Amino acid sequence: MENLFEKGCLVQLSISKWGATRKIDQNKLSHMTSSPEWLNATKKLVDPKALKPLCKVANAARLYLSTISLPFPLPGMVFVPKEMISDVDERLKAYQNEFQDSVRVFIDGYDQLRQTARHYLGDLFNDVDYPVDVSRKFSFAWRFIILDVPNSNTGILAPEVYEREKEKFVRTMEEAREMAIQSLREEFGSMVQRITDRLTVGPDGKPKIFKNTAVQSFYDFFETFKHRNIFRDQELAELVSRAQEVLGSASPESLRSNTSLRENIRTQMQEVEATMSEILTRPRRKIVME
Repeated sequence: MENLFEKGCLVQLSISKWGATRKIDQNKLSHMTSSPEWLNATKKLVDPKALKPLCKVANAARLYLSTISLPFPLPGMVFVPKEMISDVDERLKAYQNEFQDSVRVFIDGYDQLRQTARHYLGDLFNDVDYPVDVSRKFSFAWRFIILDVPNSNTGILAPEVYEREKEKFVRTMEEAREMAIQSLREEFGSMVQRITDRLTVGPDGKPKIFKNTAVQSFYDFFETFKHRNIFRDQELAELVSRAQEVLGSASPESLRSNTSLRENIRTQMQEVEATMSEILTRPRRKIVME
């Protein structure tokens, strides 16, 4: 069995923040209906806008990690190739610093946010709803994890338990392999389909709106693909190389202004899309490797 953890490790990212909502006491709703069980209302404890900067950083960090990693069949974990681990660690540190800066800003305004909530909530305001040390409601952490291949029983597990766990480990590694291959193929296929669609003419006969991200996402994918293709999917590698040749150094501006270039790239990318579509419709168990 090929040891996946010679190629990289798992990353578990954990981000938490104060929800700043609370269910309204059912007794306070009883005057609104004879059947309060039909109501399930919540109240906002602070202006939601105050927490948006934290949410923005958290979402950006999760998005970043999802775009440079590979899926793994354990909840909350993704696989990162070893060549990218240092970069991932540095980027997550930057997101962590930004998150902590936003937390400090929130805490600085916490008392004022409570006073504003007292004004708007009226009788629904309750001091007990507000943490004394709200900073403990926020965290941003990650860890790198390597799972060992169980190649010998140390005597801790009964023989039958050890054999069962070893079999489960082998199945997990195979599932991780299939998920990684399929994920890269689907990601690339989706990008090709999206850019091909953007290069076509709309129902009104005019070119569709073409955003910079349509091309930049390809260049980002090209940059990380050589590391993420840890199982050497040769079919996909050839198509990625073909797409890279087709796009060349074309800029979003040139694709918007140069009709001939736009049409030429669209035609060639449609060929890539057709091949990718055929690959994706094959049964997953028939993935062809180098």
